[in-house]
Amino acid sequence: MPGHLCLLIAAILFPSASWADEKVEFSTDILKDRGLDASLGDYFADAAKFTPGRKRVSLKVNGKEKGTVTARFGKTGELCVDRDFLQSAGLRVPASLKNQSNEDEDEAKTQAAACVEYTKDYPSAVVTALPGEEALEIVVPQEALATDDEDFTSYARGGNAGMMNYSIFTSQNTFGGDNSLYSQASLEEGLNVGDWLLRSRQIASKSDGQTSTSYLYTYVQHTFVDSKKMMQAGQINIGNTLFAGSAINGVQLVPESGLTGNEGSGVSVSGIAQSPQARVEVRQSGMLVYSTLVPAGPFTLTNVPVTQVNTALDITVTETSGSVNHYVIPAEAVRGNQVSGPLGLSLAAGQVRDSSGPYAEPMLFTATDGWRLTPWLNASAGVMTAQKYNAIAASSDVMPINNLMVSGVAKASTDSYGNNRGQSSTLSANYGLSRNINLSASATRYTQGYRELQDALQPDFVQNSGQYTTGIGWSTPLLGSFSLGYSLSKGSEGYSDSRYVNASWGQTFKWASVTVNWQSQLNQSQSTNKSSSNGDMLYVNVTIPLGHQRVNTYMHKQGDSTKTGIQTGGYLTDDTSYTVAAERDMQEGDNGFNGSINSNLHYTQLSAAVGTYSSGNRNYNATLSGGIAATDGAVVFSPYTVSDTFAVAKIDANVSGIQLSTPAGTVWTDRWGRALIPTLPAYQNARVEIDSETLPKNIDVNNGLNMVKAGHGSVSKLNFGVMKVRRAMLKVTMKDGKRLSKGATIVDQDGNYTATVVDEGLVFINDADQQPKLYVLNENDQKQCEIIYHLKEQRDENALFENTAGVCQ
Repeated sequence: MPGHLCLLIAAILFPSASWADEKVEFSTDILKDRGLDASLGDYFADAAKFTPGRKRVSLKVNGKEKGTVTARFGKTGELCVDRDFLQSAGLRVPASLKNQSNEDEDEAKTQAAACVEYTKDYPSAVVTALPGEEALEIVVPQEALATDDEDFTSYARGGNAGMMNYSIFTSQNTFGGDNSLYSQASLEEGLNVGDWLLRSRQIASKSDGQTSTSYLYTYVQHTFVDSKKMMQAGQINIGNTLFAGSAINGVQLVPESGLTGNEGSGVSVSGIAQSPQARVEVRQSGMLVYSTLVPAGPFTLTNVPVTQVNTALDITVTETSGSVNHYVIPAEAVRGNQVSGPLGLSLAAGQVRDSSGPYAEPMLFTATDGWRLTPWLNASAGVMTAQKYNAIAASSDVMPINNLMVSGVAKASTDSYGNNRGQSSTLSANYGLSRNINLSASATRYTQGYRELQDALQPDFVQNSGQYTTGIGWSTPLLGSFSLGYSLSKGSEGYSDSRYVNASWGQTFKWASVTVNWQSQLNQSQSTNKSSSNGDMLYVNVTIPLGHQRVNTYMHKQGDSTKTGIQTGGYLTDDTSYTVAAERDMQEGDNGFNGSINSNLHYTQLSAAVGTYSSGNRNYNATLSGGIAATDGAVVFSPYTVSDTFAVAKIDANVSGIQLSTPAGTVWTDRWGRALIPTLPAYQNARVEIDSETLPKNIDVNNGLNMVKAGHGSVSKLNFGVMKVRRAMLKVTMKDGKRLSKGATIVDQDGNYTATVVDEGLVFINDADQQPKLYVLNENDQKQCEIIYHLKEQRDENALFENTAGVCQ
């Protein structure tokens, strides 16, 4: 309402939207004819300006849009800056404000009383008020712009907090008269103290009464920023190495990914699930590192949190029927995003742990370094030495021509455990033949005596003679996307080879999306595990979007078994999704029905699913997951996992349910106005922004945006200043009962312009609590009378403004 009033006044006074800098004289007769007080001409005579007070305006700095911010204007319409405004604008904080704290209430009041004009610190800055457009344009010299290494973008340090991540899963399957119950709890606990952090992770599972616990790690960690290195000590897994990363009790120094640009594991796991709610388990060296549920059909898990580098992944897919599909991703395919660049210097020393062999767990030392020799050539080298074991390695990544990446790794090892000596060599290439065609191939050859350290500790280990893969991808707008791949794991010492071929095709049409996936094991007759090799697998899926819902129809064939089904799903609310499906086994004549619901409860996540089949088989499962942090005597909850670097946001109002947009997704404030921001990218700028649509109508935010650059392991505290405002629409009459005349000017007790009377004696007051006395001016700009009005003792929190009557006397 105030903004619209300001727009109306500006449109009347400045119809051409342009004027000279000299003072303009307005005709008092015209102003009166248009229902405006003649004194308004004096206020707007020198330029278009905003009325005094805080206003929401669209901001543009040096021609760049900055969004909508809250700006404060002084008695004569001049812009009064504060830290919140400058942060939103991306401008440097001048010396007059740099030492002031937004969290100090007394200082904030002092700051509000005084008007700090930005042009006094930067005289060449030009501030253009556009009240008719509710906009503000600022042009500043380059030195006034905040840079990446100062002001609000300087990375935050320190902070103390405790944290815990949890994922609790339980499922029950009944099939063939048998009943199977499986439960799992994955917990990670830790502390952040002064940029140091402590983390411990365990996975406990119970299957049909048998309990097992995996203690994955407990370690302390700290980043040395000047050297761009991260130190870990405790139960750790060796990372950034050319060798299979052993689990050790020890210490390591590795490059800090946040400072070198290498983030995320980059490891993906793909496969095909035969039934809804299939459980996928990922293991390394026999240890469970990741577990999740997937729907029927092809799946891809990205950035799997592996604990060891260059160690094969053991994948188990357990169907709801109890059948198991098992396969191995070779170590060469696990390196993820580390192939593309030099690793940097990494050092590790300690004692091997969690070895299941009969030998004593040895002490080891390993070092790896990498160099960028030219823009198109990287090289790395490493060494590992342990009791009765030694190994060396070298690798290079080269781009000889555009779109062709060739990588090579050579290793040699010798050990006294089995008197083995051997080498391994890997060559891989990826070539973008054109914009639409991509080729890839890799080959790894082992001699019989080559051993990684973990392999050398297993006396019955048999080394494969080689791993080979090749693939092609092709996409066109007309025909869609195709891929074809072949993999060979060549056995030795009487063990058979394992050969797979897989192909896929996908296309999006106007009315639907279609995908086809096929996989075949070429030497199934030689398989030693018939239960996991049941013929070729073919999966066809058609997805039809229907508004906010979708319908999937699919056909899944494996060997002689064929299943068809239909599934629909969508969102019940913004935070709750569902799926409902029906399936038929064409061979057995068995019909199945299943459904699931996933809900983000703002402070935790809950999912549940149920399935039933006409044969009597049933399955049920539920998962509860999220993160918790405790800091400064407060406990805050998040529906997402808490990472090494996080923050707690506080809104200066005890209001729950306010949404904040963060790098981790949307989070919500609790009843005390706090919200846990579970993840911040280390040493990178991150935006945390309030969704103003979720604010109560009686609250205005001073600055809804916080930019933060957090150091690794820090716990940042973000504050959002808000104002509780009480807007009132006064219906004012004179003592004789006549309505206040349209266009009359309303001022406060100091004579500052506050409002203009609109039709039928209506006066809109933006902040009635801060306007104890209001006066009406007569034609001679003298106070004619005081408006007496009374507001309810209890304000309406959800009302944009309150209606009340006033009398001018």
